[in-house]
Amino acid sequence: MTDDGPVWWGGVPERPRPGPLVVVVTAGLDGPHRYAPLLNRLVRRGHAVLATGPPGTAPGSRRPEAALSRLVDDGTRVAMTEQVHVIGFGFGGRLALGAAARDDRIRVVQLVGAPVARLFDEPELLLSLPKGELDTLVRMTGAGRRDLLPEALGTLALRPETLYPLSGLVRVAYGAEDPLTPPQDLALLKLTLARSEFRAFPAGVGGIAPSRAVRRWLVDGVRPPPPRRPSCR
Repeated sequence: MTDDGPVWWGGVPERPRPGPLVVVVTAGLDGPHRYAPLLNRLVRRGHAVLATGPPGTAPGSRRPEAALSRLVDDGTRVAMTEQVHVIGFGFGGRLALGAAARDDRIRVVQLVGAPVARLFDEPELLLSLPKGELDTLVRMTGAGRRDLLPEALGTLALRPETLYPLSGLVRVAYGAEDPLTPPQDLALLKLTLARSEFRAFPAGVGGIAPSRAVRRWLVDGVRPPPPRRPSCR
């Protein structure tokens, strides 16, 4: 049984707040509770915090991040802010980055062990994934069954033309020698993102509850974003 729907973790204000709404997208479909130390720390810092599992692809849509954008719509109304900070783990990070590329309200996005392109372009890599991660991909792509995943994965690969317009800050935590964060994906991000920061952690960083070091890195990154600068691209 899964508990992957959106959960208001805390910090919903009674009046407009100057800080951002923080949306945390977990790696799988088992709910946000294993991320409780991170979520509680964000609430103690005074943030409005909304947690969710990776949303699925809406019927008739080829954009799996569309459901995340709708969640941001609802969250900003409740939190009474137009500034959004998204933290995405594993496959949830892929959705966070795709949503940030299309939604100017997302001023900062933090990725933890998130695949970007290679996994989705090379279906044979699916053989190395646990069944739980395959089920997450089935939901995200709308494939319906695991055996239909290879033909559906192409919808998830992020391309340079999608990433170039992203002007917000992207902070990337990646696992050394982690198959979900290969050097090719990191190079793609470094070459295409206007503003980015990278931090290496032990392998598997995106598929488990965040360690104390990862939590500290993420919480330190949730700060009022700097003013936007016009893009030269």
